Amino acid sequence: MKLGIDLGYVMKGRGGALRTVEEAVKLCADAGFDCLDYVSDYKRGDWQTNTLREREIIERAGLFVEQSHAPYNRYDRAPVELFGAEMRRSFEAAALLGARHMVVHADEYTPVDHWNPEEIAAQMYEFYAPLVEFAGAHDMDVAFENLFEDHCFKEIDGCSRYCSRVEEILCLLERFKGAPVSCCWDFGHAKCAYGTDKMLGALEKAAPYVSCTHVHDNYYGHDLHILPFMGETDWEAHMALLKRQGYQGQMTFEFVYGRFPDALMPAFMTMAAQTGRYLIDLFDRA
Repeated sequence: MKLGIDLGYVMKGRGGALRTVEEAVKLCADAGFDCLDYVSDYKRGDWQTNTLREREIIERAGLFVEQSHAPYNRYDRAPVELFGAEMRRSFEAAALLGARHMVVHADEYTPVDHWNPEEIAAQMYEFYAPLVEFAGAHDMDVAFENLFEDHCFKEIDGCSRYCSRVEEILCLLERFKGAPVSCCWDFGHAKCAYGTDKMLGALEKAAPYVSCTHVHDNYYGHDLHILPFMGETDWEAHMALLKRQGYQGQMTFEFVYGRFPDALMPAFMTMAAQTGRYLIDLFDRA
């Protein structure tokens, strides 16, 4: 099993400063990471040339892009046609980077007066079907991420965000049966959605379809994106379950908050890598 990290997070410094791709990739390689979660800036004019340049930088450092993350429109609410074009370009960038998985949020639906999971699944299928076809033609799969109710939008019967329940992910995967689709399991989202006591059971249901991961921890039900063992997740039990279910993907961190100054970033990266290797060791010994 390889160890990965979200390169976009590593690129973010203090006070809004940005590290270059070269600087961030070097931090990852020096710390001992193997692969990355990354998609290049597909909004810039020379995005194709730049994407290929960044792939060369990554591969020259001995790393590879394991997965990319597609944009989501839940908060910005751009017109569907504009968002669809942006989504398509993100897939094209991921393909140029050689990504194996394209992680997506299938929650592009806001309920008005009713909540019908079958109706939402049909809409999400219609939206993602051309992208799934594109992914399959470029040796990628589309990995639907487990989400959680963030209570930012109108709720009907406690629901406003599709794929906050594992049954909804399974329903969507069933609609795409035979197509290159899978599940990206986000441990922090699972903790928010199911709580400490039930998150392991949710993973057990999804595990046969899990191809990639977002690894992070939290506590008090908040999506904090902190290092494993700093929160309340039972990592020993989760690694054992993944091993028992035959998981064959990588272990990839997804951090979001906090910005380390340059002087501290190498130490943080080393600690993160050591933590990731410990998780992999738990998996191997299970």
